Formats: sequence, structure tokens, C-alpha cells
Amino acid sequence: MKNSYLLNTLAVLLMSGFFSCKNDSNGPLDVDVPIRVQTAMVKKQDIKEYLVFDGVTRYQKKEDVRANVTGYISWMPYEIGDLVKKGQAFASIRTKEQDALSEAVKIDSSLSKFTKPMTVRNNASGVISKLNVVTNDYVAEGDRLATISQPNTLVVQVNVPFEYTNLVKVGTPCEIIINGHEKIDAEISSVLTSIDSLGQSQHYLVKLQNQNIPENLNVQVKIVSAEAKNALTIPQEALQTNELITNFWVMKLVNDTLAIKKGVEPLLQNDSIVQIRADDIQPNDRVITDGAYQMKDSTRVSVNKQ
Repeated sequence: MKNSYLLNTLAVLLMSGFFSCKNDSNGPLDVDVPIRVQTAMVKKQDIKEYLVFDGVTRYQKKEDVRANVTGYISWMPYEIGDLVKKGQAFASIRTKEQDALSEAVKIDSSLSKFTKPMTVRNNASGVISKLNVVTNDYVAEGDRLATISQPNTLVVQVNVPFEYTNLVKVGTPCEIIINGHEKIDAEISSVLTSIDSLGQSQHYLVKLQNQNIPENLNVQVKIVSAEAKNALTIPQEALQTNELITNFWVMKLVNDTLAIKKGVEPLLQNDSIVQIRADDIQPNDRVITDGAYQMKDSTRVSVNKQ
């Protein structure tokens, strides 16, 4: 009886082992699947590093159109944004005395020459940037009717923190960026002698002649702070760092199938590329730009076709 029990137990164990081996042979294999990545080539090229400052557009010259007599505006056809020329009629003003003579003219027509409204003329050419009156408004002699801005005096006022003033001088090339994409090449044209007491920034001016840009528009001004010729560069996306931003590395592609971690020292950089110093990185090497986040050293990879 005891021997029969042992034989039955042994048979069960053998059958379990057989089916277990069979199931294992049909199960998925533990295969090292390559990680799909994108790469870019290491290049030798010139690089410029920029400082970006805030700026605002200003008209340096403005002229006020003022009333030359006290009375009512009888004619004024302009609106804000209209172009006007120097000497052109801007408005007509009718005085109270002329209104009183309107009845007397019915009796003596020779008085009609005194009822003609007084003409106000522009004293400058430009764009109407402010308009303070409309037809039939009452104005006093000397009141400001409008402000004419002269487009050829448009400038960008740049606010540069004082610690960077050694990099910015009259004649320094710069790039004006409007709405984040439109770019205008220019240069620093003058410096103001005053400093903003709150922001401790120096004010510089950049001329923008013949530009159809409104006043008080916020812009960005890019100025080259450093540059290097024939520098070893990689795309910004290829540079990786730790949480403390103390160590930097790239994942270098070897034999099109293996990613090797290589330490680098970043130098100059801009919006698209980074200059690096590295012993094991050479021009025409390929580094991973997409797919290398938290990738371990010596990882198998597969390069996406671009």
C-alpha cells in the first residue's frame, strides 16, 4: 500500500514537470528589444550665444496740432492712424462772433467775409497717433487737437540690466524680434544717460526707420554675447543632464545599434545648437536626439528612418 502511494506521487510529479516544460517552451522568450531612436550628426560650425532684452517701440518726434482761436470745430475729417502732410488743413474752427454775424449778413452781405471759419493747419508730416476732438466740439485757443507722430523717428527703447552694459555699445549689431517670429536686423544707435531706478537698467535706442510698426509694441532684442568659430556642436535635444544640472552627457551611436553614454562639457549654446568639449566625440559621429531619456549605458537601439 505504501509502495503504491509512492508510485502514484512520483507519477504526478513527472506529469507536472512534463506539462510545465511544454508550457515554457511555448511561452514568450525574454528578448532584448532595441529602443527606437532618432539621431543627428556632430558638426564643426560657427556658433553665437545671445542675450535677449525687452524693448518697446517709441516715436522720438511728435508734434501737437493746436487750436489757433476759441470756438467750435466745424470741420475735421481725420481719424487716428491717418497720414497727414505738413501745411495741410487739419480742421476749421467757427467762433461765437462768427455765429453772431450770421444774422447780420442777411442785412449786410459785405459782412460774409468775416463769417468764414478759421483754418488750422498741420505743422508736421506723419501719422495721427492721438485725436482729442470731433466735429462741433468747443475748444479754447491753444488746446491740443491732435498729436502727429513722425514714422521716420521710430525707435526701440531697450532696457539692459546694468551688469551687461559692457556688452552693449553704440554700433553693436542686434536683432529685433516682433511677435516671436518676425526679425529685423539693426544696431544700437544711441544710449540715454539716465538709468531706471527700480530695475537698475540702462536705456539704449535702436532706430527703425521706414518700418510700419505701431508705437508701444513690446519686442525682444537679441545681442551676441559670445561666439566661437569652427566649434564642435550638437543639437540642443541631444544634450542630457542630471537633476542638479551638474553632469552632462550624450548618447553616442555605435555601429548603428548601440548607444554609449559619453560625458561632455557644454560651452556656448543658443536656441538650436550647443558647443561641447569631449574627448570621445568627433565630427560626423551620431548622437541620439529623441528616445534617449533615462536610457542606460550600452543600450541596444534601432534608428528611425528620417
